[in-house]
Amino acid sequence: MRHRSPLLRAFVWAATRSLVRSFSHAPTRNLCDSSLRLPGLRAAATAGDDAAAARDVADDGAAAPRVRRKRYAGRYPRNFSEKYKERANDAATVERVLVKGGTPAGTHVPIMVAECLEHLRVGDAAVAVDCTLGYGGHSTALVAALPRGARLLGVDRDGEELAKTAARLAEAPRAASGEVTLEQMHSNYAAVGDELARRGLAVDALLADLGCSSMQVDDPERGFTYKREGPLDMRMDTSRGETAADWLARSSTADVAAAFRTAADFGKRDARELAVAARRAPTPATTTAFAERVRGVALEEETADDDAVKRAMQALRVAVNDEFASLDALLASLPDALAPGGRAVVLTFHSGEDRRVKQAFKKGLAANVYSAVARRPVRASPEERRANSRSGCCKLRWCVRSKD
Repeated sequence: MRHRSPLLRAFVWAATRSLVRSFSHAPTRNLCDSSLRLPGLRAAATAGDDAAAARDVADDGAAAPRVRRKRYAGRYPRNFSEKYKERANDAATVERVLVKGGTPAGTHVPIMVAECLEHLRVGDAAVAVDCTLGYGGHSTALVAALPRGARLLGVDRDGEELAKTAARLAEAPRAASGEVTLEQMHSNYAAVGDELARRGLAVDALLADLGCSSMQVDDPERGFTYKREGPLDMRMDTSRGETAADWLARSSTADVAAAFRTAADFGKRDARELAVAARRAPTPATTTAFAERVRGVALEEETADDDAVKRAMQALRVAVNDEFASLDALLASLPDALAPGGRAVVLTFHSGEDRRVKQAFKKGLAANVYSAVARRPVRASPEERRANSRSGCCKLRWCVRSKD
């Protein structure tokens, strides 16, 4: 072993002695002194001090001061279980989230609004239908664009969001003044054709924004996201039907594998392996448990981080809500629902939906049911994709009802 030189040993000894002296002569500091803490620790300690002070004052019989709200980790809040600044109408925070391409919690940023209005041409429409009302982003634009005396029917199978959005839309100036009449229908969009026939209405403009809304995804209690633990529910309408956990428990391995193939584009072997893992007893009851089952499967195809989980969750949601059957019913009723020259716009978010819309419009054009259809899907602009990352996978297709 090589020994240090006497000069090096002397230097190390002098440096060590100097360091020890600097600590021994420094003033004594309280380890709880807030000036010594990192910002995150300082905030936590301050919250604890505030809570302790509140208890002390309460014990003395005086009025307790306001206790600080629960903090969230990171720069922006992530889930509904925390108390959001966005939900408290903090405009500055909402603006920062939007600038970074995020969607503020509890809200939904409508996709391709200008493109929808361009292809719907509602300037002279007497009756318009929003088949998926959601947060009301597209309907807000429709209310502003519809002519005086027009009617707008908002449809949604999620009763919770339907009531909130209907109340919010009613406060819009043109709706409040009666220039545009608003009606709401708590139903699956598969029943839109029958409902319009019952009311004796023919539609000039119909919009369907498929998939789930940002509010549903952001709320872990609804079970649409694997990023936060929640019940494996996934029902669009929480008042009826079976949950995703119940569907997994009662369905056969073949049925689950078929869902993974048709709604998530997994190969035959991968779909089978995923189905076996998902149905292994006890079947997962939470979103995170389901995600772990998917991650534990060695897939043949190469996927990005958690891409398989996202697709498996999507397939499960489609199966639980019978979304393909609902879409097929809507597309079948569309020719009778549209007035001559009426227009329809459908926004899709995965290949299973887009294939159905494309094929239905193509058949309608060949049969002269439609006078024009989108030859290619319309995509969100690069600017919108940067501003709203959830618009990246969206495709818009449109059709025009023949006047004959």
